[in-house]
Amino acid sequence: MKDHHRTPERRIARTLAATLAVAVLASAGLLAGCAPQKAAPVAAKAEPVELSISAATTLKAAFTELAPEFEKANNAKLVLNYGASGVLQKQIEGGAPCDVFASASAVQVDALVAQGLISADSTETFASNDLVIIVPTSNPAGVSAPADLAKATKLVTGNPETAAHGTKAKEFLTGLGTWGALQPKFVFAENAAQTVDYIARGEVDAGLVFASEVTGNEGVKVVYPVPKGAIKPVRYVAAPIKATAQPDLAEKFVAYLLTPEAQKVLAANGFKSAPAK
Repeated sequence: MKDHHRTPERRIARTLAATLAVAVLASAGLLAGCAPQKAAPVAAKAEPVELSISAATTLKAAFTELAPEFEKANNAKLVLNYGASGVLQKQIEGGAPCDVFASASAVQVDALVAQGLISADSTETFASNDLVIIVPTSNPAGVSAPADLAKATKLVTGNPETAAHGTKAKEFLTGLGTWGALQPKFVFAENAAQTVDYIARGEVDAGLVFASEVTGNEGVKVVYPVPKGAIKPVRYVAAPIKATAQPDLAEKFVAYLLTPEAQKVLAANGFKSAPAK
């Protein structure tokens, strides 16, 4: 026969066991509640937006210096394409990828406006330049003024049909009445950098180029700055291309060129402030 009567000792033992089980379960629940939670995933940083800039060769040093600050402030990646302004104009007309055109002359920008590729009210003149006569540092031909160009054997400037400094050189010499006589002596370079290289290597006696391109080049020296009034002002003009897929960013870049920070960099690279309209 089973004994249905529990002794006090057995009742106490069962009570302690039940209490211990409850305590274990409670502890497990507390531990589960205190378990470290997985951190919410951090949103990945957006990839930089690419902006294609077609710019005159003379702007290379300045734009290379300007680019990082603009990229950082706007989460952008500038894709810089340099060349003679006239060549860049033809590329844009042919459908080459371009969001912003920065020309060494208003002529090329105006041509694109006429074709409906740039909006007339989006253009900004952001800098100017001077035309100068330069020679190799040793100046073997003894060129020091426009009249001395006649005794030179070889001269260089940019192609007047495509390079802004060549267009201005032709304008200047035409005004003096000497272009016709001097033209056979000229080698026409593709861009401003090539013009300076010809002179620095001593392959020509003298050349005409924009002053900014001479900054920091020890192989050449300026012997004659073309006076104001001898040619129309050299205007550097920038504008977004109408077909850009990044219109807001393109407008920001053009506006950035007019900021004090950008103007300071341009001045350090030999450019002058934009001439009055």
